[in-house]
Amino acid sequence: MIRVSKIFTCWLIASVILLCTTSGVFAANQNFIKQISDEYSSYEGKIFNEYRVFQQSSLKEYEDYQKDEFNSFDKFSNQTDSDLQYLDGLLKKDFESIQAQYDGNSSYSSKLRDYQNKINSNYLNSPMQKYANSINPNYLNSLMMKFKNVTNENYLNSPMMKYKNAVNENYLNSPMMHYKNAVNENYLNSPMARLKNGSNINYTLSIMNQYNRGKISQDAAGKQWKELLQKEGQAIQTVKSQSTQSIQQIAGDSKDAILNQKYETVNGILKQREQSLETIAKLRKEYFGEEIEFDSLIPDLGKINVLIDGEWQAFKQPPTVMNGATLVPMRVIFEKLGAEVKWHPENQTITASKGSTSMSLVLNNNKATINGKSITLPVAPRLIHGNTMVPLRFVSESLGAEVEWDGQNKTVFIFSK
Repeated sequence: MIRVSKIFTCWLIASVILLCTTSGVFAANQNFIKQISDEYSSYEGKIFNEYRVFQQSSLKEYEDYQKDEFNSFDKFSNQTDSDLQYLDGLLKKDFESIQAQYDGNSSYSSKLRDYQNKINSNYLNSPMQKYANSINPNYLNSLMMKFKNVTNENYLNSPMMKYKNAVNENYLNSPMMHYKNAVNENYLNSPMARLKNGSNINYTLSIMNQYNRGKISQDAAGKQWKELLQKEGQAIQTVKSQSTQSIQQIAGDSKDAILNQKYETVNGILKQREQSLETIAKLRKEYFGEEIEFDSLIPDLGKINVLIDGEWQAFKQPPTVMNGATLVPMRVIFEKLGAEVKWHPENQTITASKGSTSMSLVLNNNKATINGKSITLPVAPRLIHGNTMVPLRFVSESLGAEVEWDGQNKTVFIFSK
């Protein structure tokens, strides 16, 4: 009994020593586990905040653009509505004077009737109806409807809808959703979920779970955690880069499509208006001996307008005024005026030539040359949102064009020679 008691006492003492030793190691475990947990929490917070800043800035950029383009459509649509009212009123008043002059003259009765139909915007296929239809945003496939649809974020597969969906974090398989999922710790098998699981002592076979159960050493666990953090962090950055590129591509394609339609709509309507009024003026002269004159329609889309030989110009980067000078995108204006233009990135120089005229401009330098002669520009060429902008008047007049500024309508008229 004494021997058994001694053995039991020794076992009990050894157990207490072992328990104390184990308790010391366990405390160290908790410190290390907390360190890894804190590292994960800090990283997750940083990366999610980075995502949220990107998501919100992308959404705001879209919303600002969508609002700007809708206002542009709305402004031009209202302007053409007012123009139609002006024309209807003018033609009605003019017809009343003609009717008073020729009423009762039987030889003019058919002419009066025909002319009245031609100036009636509700008469089938009349010149005025063709113009009225072109500016009607609800008339199927009209120029104005096409403009309306491309700027409508709710119109199926419209450029604006595609842009909207791309930056929508809740739209299935959108670039923004891919990025959001990558940084979502609760999204199955996402990089962030893998990091969360790796740092979780309760996740089966995770790095910290194995460490907590004594399967791997602290050094091994620390090394594996750093490798996992680097690997999944790189995966998140790859998704971010891919999403950014996709959004930029979709946004660029959408803006190009909208700009092209805006160009087609504005100039198509101007052309239809000109044709309709020209037909009416000639018919009036043929029937009654005199033409009729109409005020011009200067497009108003809420920006500075540039018309070259009567054609409204569409620019990715809208014209802007600096120190009294209007700056426009370099390549568009040079090519519209028939000049060959080249950009030399090594010295940030723009060279252009047309016939016997050659010029050179340098970015952020107000000194330019024309046929070797030095000229001082009112404003130096500069980059605005990635677009090289040049002084419109200087470029146009140097290439032999005449330039007029209509301050009331914020419009630049250029007449090439």
